[in-house]
Amino acid sequence: MIRGREHAVAAMRALATAAVLLAAGTSPARAADPCAEDVVRLCPGTTLGKGAVRKCLKAHQEDLGEACRVKLEEDDASAKRFVRDFLLACKVDLDQYCAAVEPGGGRMLACLSRHQLEISRPCLSEVERVGEARDHLAAFRSACTRDLAALCSDVPQQAGPLLECAEANAARISPECKATDFPKVSQAAAVVENVEEMASRDRVREALEILQGLDSVAFSRSQVLLQVDSFQSLGGKGNAGRMLFNPQFVFGKSGEFALQFKVPVTALYPYAADAPTQFGLGAVSTAFAWNFMGGGGVRQFLALGLQIETASTPAIGGPWALVPSYAIGIALARWFSVTMQVQWMRSLGGSDTYPELNLLILEPILVANLPGRSFVGLDTRLGWNLANGTFIPIMKGMAGFFVDRQKSLSISAWYQATLTQQAASQFFKYEVGMGLAYFFDW
Repeated sequence: MIRGREHAVAAMRALATAAVLLAAGTSPARAADPCAEDVVRLCPGTTLGKGAVRKCLKAHQEDLGEACRVKLEEDDASAKRFVRDFLLACKVDLDQYCAAVEPGGGRMLACLSRHQLEISRPCLSEVERVGEARDHLAAFRSACTRDLAALCSDVPQQAGPLLECAEANAARISPECKATDFPKVSQAAAVVENVEEMASRDRVREALEILQGLDSVAFSRSQVLLQVDSFQSLGGKGNAGRMLFNPQFVFGKSGEFALQFKVPVTALYPYAADAPTQFGLGAVSTAFAWNFMGGGGVRQFLALGLQIETASTPAIGGPWALVPSYAIGIALARWFSVTMQVQWMRSLGGSDTYPELNLLILEPILVANLPGRSFVGLDTRLGWNLANGTFIPIMKGMAGFFVDRQKSLSISAWYQATLTQQAASQFFKYEVGMGLAYFFDW
């Protein structure tokens, strides 16, 4: 485990050093770092800053040399191992002592530090290691205060950019600043940045998991979702109940593909006194989704779905239909994201059993991550039935929480209602439901 962390630190420092030596015009870095030539070729105007060179290289990933591409992949894998090891060491302690603490801003580490007499030995070792790294950074800032103010006032005021600036101006800084041992400070900066950025990465993943429970094509991890719904006046025919089994499997080199299934079992209780209850399998649907672009707080998805005419009785089913979709998700803040989804449902061929389906849906979705691993979501579906020219607005509000800190199990409940009488006559008046979702990696 220690070797994995040291490798991550060394890899991050090597990339930062390549940028510094490049800026200083020092040629040995090109021979020592497999990405140095790619930096010269693809990122000549990149300024020193937090991850600026790395972001530039990732943006030009298709044009990188093989050695640099392999190195970036190894760096990513090492960083993931670092995060995993820290969470594994401290998971039980975080759940026990810091469950109500909002992640980010160093608050989780501060909570663990306050409970250092109670937390487990493996977690205490991790906390002490991060504490030592912070001490090195504090000593660097203290010894280099005047140098940083004079030479580095125009760079981001985080440890990484300031250290890069100090190294780039090594000939001009004071002896006191030089004495802080830049290599050790660089390692300390990598440790602290890794730990403090865990929360923001975790929040992006969490927001995507919430979207999976809102019928969005956006995805993050494989899941098994079981939800139960109760409908008032389903299609104007009667009240209904539905149990939906919704597995999803994420795969690909970077988890960029997903195969989704929805298997509903529905019971319809007709209003007509002489009509029997209708129960059975509804219209099964499946979709192939692709996360074709993602970086920072933005993700974009394309999906092609197929609704299959599998209903045991027409009243609880639907026709064969193609369902292409596009979604873009944007993290506006660490705790708040907006997703816009466009979906078109088009029936295939003619059917004596079902009316023509030609539905275009514009779907803005708001998701807020709240303290204590809780969340809320608002899903507004603005549908246009192009077959008969009607407008169908539906709004769904959801609230829930993640049972464990690894965000692998969530419980949620929701209420949704149609906003016009015309929409209610075609779909339902309102619906309440709840779901249990298990997320996993494989």
